[in-house]
Amino acid sequence: MMRPFHIVLLGVLLAAAGCENNPQEIDALSRKVTEVEEGRNIRAIFSQAGNRKAYLTAPFMRRVKADTLYAEFPQSIHVDFYNEQQQLQNVVTARYARYFESLAKVFLRDSVVVYNTSGDTLRCKTLWWNQNEELFYTSDTVLIHTLTQQLRGTGFRAKSDFSKYTIDNTVGTVVMPGDGADSTAPAADSGTIRPSAPPVPARQ
Repeated sequence: MMRPFHIVLLGVLLAAAGCENNPQEIDALSRKVTEVEEGRNIRAIFSQAGNRKAYLTAPFMRRVKADTLYAEFPQSIHVDFYNEQQQLQNVVTARYARYFESLAKVFLRDSVVVYNTSGDTLRCKTLWWNQNEELFYTSDTVLIHTLTQQLRGTGFRAKSDFSKYTIDNTVGTVVMPGDGADSTAPAADSGTIRPSAPPVPARQ
């Protein structure tokens, strides 16, 4: 993996030249320096309690060390999610993503698509993934296609394995299982999706 490192210093040096007699201003400028790391052909594993939960691939990553550390994926992202048995459960793709490391959250936007082994497909403009809580959510409009249903709503929450999801303000003429717009149908391996790479066995 190619990982050139860049430190944005030019602006600081030029500004410091104009206030070289003022140490306070120089110190303030120095604190604003942002370190940026770039990488291509990214492969990353998300794990929790020793179990690997997701496998991420992206053509390009920009890791920014600022007040809030984050990794940015401006050229698309692909994430495979696995259960405890390392079986593929769903896939998430988007044109843009940002991972906030200290918060363990991923923000996705632009043509966000989630599909699972049961044949369900979710489309929305933006989507958050909370790694610690294993939860997807958004306040935007979502469109969900299943093998027998087509749903639209504003506001969405789902477990990472999509075994259950909730849509707010649902619009549609189909009958949902249970009450409201909760789906409790278990995921089944239909063989309709494939991981971007073989899952890595969890540590024992």
